[in-house]
Order: sequence, then structure tokens, then C-alpha cells
Amino acid sequence: MHEFSIIENIFKAIEKVANEKGLTRIHKVKLQVGLLRQIEPRTLQFAFDTVSKGTFLENAILDVDTVPIIMYCNNCTATFEVKEQAYICPDCEGMDLKLLKGKEIILESIEGDDALWNSR
Repeated sequence: MHEFSIIENIFKAIEKVANEKGLTRIHKVKLQVGLLRQIEPRTLQFAFDTVSKGTFLENAILDVDTVPIIMYCNNCTATFEVKEQAYICPDCEGMDLKLLKGKEIILESIEGDDALWNSR
């Protein structure tokens, strides 16, 4: 269950931002998680609820957006979304590919105490 270690690292990042912004209670945390991370949403939520219990994050909403797998073909320069684990360029059928998106875990925003922090 790597979801617990992911949430523990996210928790540290949230604590840092909360301390910098003077937030004492967090209401919502928004993450972007790439499909290649193979994260089980229910397990991630369970890990979040467990780690946040008794902290300034208790009862916060965890909002997770899934990031699709996006590849770039080095042969024909096409950019495409991987469907059904087919790692072949749909335009030229090449397999010389570069991963553009799908492996990230991004702390996108934190809402709390009448304040909003956004990573953008």
C-alpha cells in the first residue's frame, strides 16, 4: 500500500504551506495523480483519513483528479493519450515514445481558514 507513503509526503507538503500561510484548519486538498502511479482511490482516501485523524486536516475533503497517460512519438512527433495500455503511436505505429504526462503527483491546491493556496 504505497498510498500511505504518498499521503504522508503530501501531508508534509501541506503542513509546510499551512505554516507559511498561517492556516490552522484545512477544509479541502486537491491533488492531480497520474494513471501510471497505479493508485487505488479508496485506499488513498483511507490513507488520507487515517493520517489526518486528530490533526488540522481532520475532516478535510480530498479531491483527486486523474491525469491521463500522454506520450510523444519521437518518430512522427505526434502527441497522444494512451488507451488500454497500448504504447504504440496511433499515427505511425512507432514505439520510440517519450512520456509527457501520467506519472505525476501534484498538490494542486489547499483550502482552509478563508484562504486558498494554489500551486499555479
